Amino acid sequence: MKLFFLTALCLTAMMAAVPVRAADNEMILINGGTFEMGSPDSEHRREKDEIRRSITLPSFYLGTREVTQKEYRKLMGNTPSQFKGDDLPVENVSWYDAVTYCNARSAAEHLTPAYAIRGEGSSRTVTWNREANGYRLPTEAEWEYACRAGTTTPFSTGENVTVDQANYYGTYPYDGYPAGRYRSRTVPAGSFAPNPWGLYDMHGNVWEWCWDWYGAYDGNSLENPAGAASGTYRVNRGGGWNDFGRHLRSAYRAAYPPENKTFNLGFRLARNAN
Repeated sequence: MKLFFLTALCLTAMMAAVPVRAADNEMILINGGTFEMGSPDSEHRREKDEIRRSITLPSFYLGTREVTQKEYRKLMGNTPSQFKGDDLPVENVSWYDAVTYCNARSAAEHLTPAYAIRGEGSSRTVTWNREANGYRLPTEAEWEYACRAGTTTPFSTGENVTVDQANYYGTYPYDGYPAGRYRSRTVPAGSFAPNPWGLYDMHGNVWEWCWDWYGAYDGNSLENPAGAASGTYRVNRGGGWNDFGRHLRSAYRAAYPPENKTFNLGFRLARNAN
């Protein structure tokens, strides 16, 4: 059973730099394209579920930063995070909390909510209207495409990610590289240089919930995939402040039950581009 550290996708982008432009609400337009999702057999510490396949995505918007506690409190009225600070990423949020926030923000900005949420507790069902113009979580494919930002290496920073480039358990670096500082907590969103497409903290700080159920990749679903039809765990990506260097790889997958809340789980927003 894969729970805390799953593994998996490694985009080998077939495009060079994909141009982006600024959008409202600190979001960036990620121009669509085709890329290799999943890690090559040669990648150190790759996992068996990082199956490579060519994926084609349409353009979409993605938040430049993880949702902060200030943003979350403004709409939801609370800050569930263990580490307190307006500019820190919100954490201790379940997948259900994240999709509820997406709908609340859509309503506040007079957009069509992306999700229909029915029921209570762990028995809730969530249906995604893929045509809606409201806020949503990125799919796993969108997340990795944006994280890689045209790169084909284990990290968007190259063959390694250092503690000067991301917030993680620096005393356990990617194998073979020097150890670094362990900060033992989250840091303000956007503390490090962005990736080549202008996105901050795609590696480290907090894990980021994605829409998808965790499951094996469907080899026939190569056009804007949205993951398994059902499952037990929802995917989260990117690694957190207390994760080892290998868990920050662009291809690495993790998953938790959607009701799970921990102090290293947050999210960032996405929207359709049309």
